[in-house]
Amino acid sequence: MKAQKKVILSFVVIGVLFIQACTKSLVIKNVDYAQKIESVLTPDSDGNISDIRYGISFSILPFQFEEFKDSSSVQISEIRMIRNNLGYYFITAESFKNVYVMAPNKGELKLEKKIQVNENGLYSPVFNLRVSVVELIENSKNIILLNEKGILKEEVTS
Repeated sequence: MKAQKKVILSFVVIGVLFIQACTKSLVIKNVDYAQKIESVLTPDSDGNISDIRYGISFSILPFQFEEFKDSSSVQISEIRMIRNNLGYYFITAESFKNVYVMAPNKGELKLEKKIQVNENGLYSPVFNLRVSVVELIENSKNIILLNEKGILKEEVTS
């Protein structure tokens, strides 16, 4: 009887270990979500943009409303977007005063940080991705280094 209990106990222990092994999630660490080149996207007449290369689409009208307090018609000719290595999207456009840092979520983009970069509105903004920062170049002269928390450094070139 004692041997039979040991066998049953062994099967129970093996069964529990097997079940635990099957329920563990596969986790990949050190994932780099960076989008190395900015996307320059033109909204359609409804204010929607779609980036086939990176597989994302959304309406730009909420950004337009934040900037201009008007979303009755599309006023933005191009939206600029880049994604950093942590997966945050940086979004802006010409005449915007801000860069919007958006966190991806299930079926949505959630505002993580609104970074004011020019109180008069941007002129010819361009995004670049550097090692651990997003570089915003405005009018080929002003360089603003950003991360998901805000402005890290501003430089004016001649």
